[in-house]
Amino acid sequence: MITFLVQDHIYFLLKVGILKFQNYSAVQWHRRNLRFITASHVFNFALAFREIQRIRAKQEKCDPSVSGSAAALEKADQEIKGNMLMMFRYVLTFIQMTSVSGVKQFDDVYIGIMGMISSAIDASRQW
Repeated sequence: MITFLVQDHIYFLLKVGILKFQNYSAVQWHRRNLRFITASHVFNFALAFREIQRIRAKQEKCDPSVSGSAAALEKADQEIKGNMLMMFRYVLTFIQMTSVSGVKQFDDVYIGIMGMISSAIDASRQW
């Protein structure tokens, strides 16, 4: 995230003309920056997957923290569902960033729909 924020500030400085790079225009710099974000979605997907595997392994071993009571089971199931939802969001945002960064172009309609779905997932976590 810090890499993105630093590069985003550099993009702003390029856009307003304060900085000038010979090898990069503002748009090229921004697309380069989005490739870092694409990689972060892959890492976040892997972390969510690992968390699901960790919870399921504890359930198989009858760990009381995830299977000791009905409340613990419900909490573990909610964590698994939440991580699966976030994995879906990471897939959507990965595809979006792949298209926006210019790595692989997709139809804007599909990218827009994916953006609405991922935004709805983000908003639902706040409600």
